[in-house]
Amino acid sequence: MEDVVVIGAGLSGLIAAQALHQAGYRVVVVDKSRGLGGRLATRRIGSTAIDHGCRYLQPFEDSSHTSNHHSNLSLISDLVAAGILQPWQPERFELGADGELKATATATLYAAPQGMSSIAKALAPGLTIHRQWRATAITPLPQGWQVEGEFLGAVGQPKAFTARGLVVAIPAPQAAALMHRAAQASEEVQALLGQLSSVVYDAVITVMAGYGPGESARLPGQTGSSGWMVSSDTHPTWRWLALDSSKRTDPQEPVVVLHSSPTFAANSLDQSDLEPLGRALLSKAASLAAWMLSPEWMQVHRWRYGFVRQALGAPLLSNPALPNLVGCGDWCNGGNVEGAIASGHAAAAALAKTLSS
Repeated sequence: MEDVVVIGAGLSGLIAAQALHQAGYRVVVVDKSRGLGGRLATRRIGSTAIDHGCRYLQPFEDSSHTSNHHSNLSLISDLVAAGILQPWQPERFELGADGELKATATATLYAAPQGMSSIAKALAPGLTIHRQWRATAITPLPQGWQVEGEFLGAVGQPKAFTARGLVVAIPAPQAAALMHRAAQASEEVQALLGQLSSVVYDAVITVMAGYGPGESARLPGQTGSSGWMVSSDTHPTWRWLALDSSKRTDPQEPVVVLHSSPTFAANSLDQSDLEPLGRALLSKAASLAAWMLSPEWMQVHRWRYGFVRQALGAPLLSNPALPNLVGCGDWCNGGNVEGAIASGHAAAAALAKTLSS
């Protein structure tokens, strides 16, 4: 029996796993994907890295997050010292309801020149991680939990793990599906399902588009050459776009990444052919700069659980009557990457307290 099984190798799960590992616990991490990081996602096209999930890290600035502030800054400073993160200071714009770009205050953001997935790789050393292993159900045991699953790659992997403690670090709807069977026989797990039902996500369609090396890739009103990003709370089609290549140390070509609006994604999430969606999104973005309409290449990705619209409202998923099962993620509190970091730390601290008692 392990001390802890962590389901999900996204940022929050890796934070929790690494904290427990460093505290001396035997930890196993399982994740259904081939890579690590969840929405810390980087796609590579030739020598070009593109962040099509998590966009950047930003330190907490709200004094009400004092306890989270330090863990967040610690991760950033450690990754900067390791050369994984560097400051990214694009010119920032807001698209108003009138269709006009308005410059907004700049803030220091942190991006990964090699791609945001490099953050996940930096959090993985020392951990036992089973990739392409999908957890399908959990069962309470007298002294812990059994996690059943299936290996999606080669044969020979375990069909189940047992542990004294369990961390569920996957999107809330997936966590609810995972707990469904156990909830039929456990009022404590049923109470956790009730908490999970309050979490609401917005889907996102992400477009990655590359342009000719000679393209200036500038926006009207841009004054410098450090890149740009544009946000919009009112546009019916897209919510954010940026010159992703400005994060790179030596970009080979201009690359733009665009995230759709929730409405656009909800209306097109299950379409089998994503390319027309990408074209439609770029055509709307081209109202800002005509050159965006003609990329040399384009790829489109759908995120069913892209952004958290309504969070749980607590640092972690927990039930005092079931202290050896906790959940964590950006869906717990904050709905952003900073919240994911804080939630991972909170889950590890809560479970370590239970296991040591």
